[in-house]
Amino acid sequence: MEGYRRFGFILCLMMLIAAVQAQTMGDVAVSTVSEDAGQWKVSFNWSEMDEYSKSVSHGDSVSGKVKISTDAIIMTSSADKSKVIKITIMKYSSKDPDLVNSSSQTKLAKDSLSKSGVCADITMKNITIDGKPAIVASGIKCLNGETIYAAVYPVDYRFDRPGGVLGSNALGLILSSYDQQATGRLLDSVKIEQRSA
Repeated sequence: MEGYRRFGFILCLMMLIAAVQAQTMGDVAVSTVSEDAGQWKVSFNWSEMDEYSKSVSHGDSVSGKVKISTDAIIMTSSADKSKVIKITIMKYSSKDPDLVNSSSQTKLAKDSLSKSGVCADITMKNITIDGKPAIVASGIKCLNGETIYAAVYPVDYRFDRPGGVLGSNALGLILSSYDQQATGRLLDSVKIEQRSA
């Protein structure tokens, strides 16, 4: 009887130690990362075990009378080059609700998946990113069968100009070929903020 008790105690102790180690590994494995993309600071939770290389780009375009300034950061896994996350921030020179409404977000998400080679099993859902309503779409890439995720949500910013401040709209677009867990962790924690001038 005493042997069973001792065995039970040792077994419980081992399970407790394993649980503590797992929790510690979980705490250590994920940290908050911040990256600069033009005038934006992008922060999110990321696994410390998954190192990545990054590149930043900027572009300007015009759609009708609206100027669009685009900043992007691309993060590619060092271990697997097929795993890529691209975070793009598009700011508009006009405060027009139609530029950032649900229909515009849905169209941007679908178009982004299409441009990424997705042609099957597209699903859409509404979520919240950084306290704002967002559209998340996913689909299967025809070339290799991998799942691609696209998330779109409005980002706040103010556009400075001589003689005053013009309130404007912006959208954040996140494209990911990482798995659902890594993508979900990023979407649950991502924050895009305008950097101080």
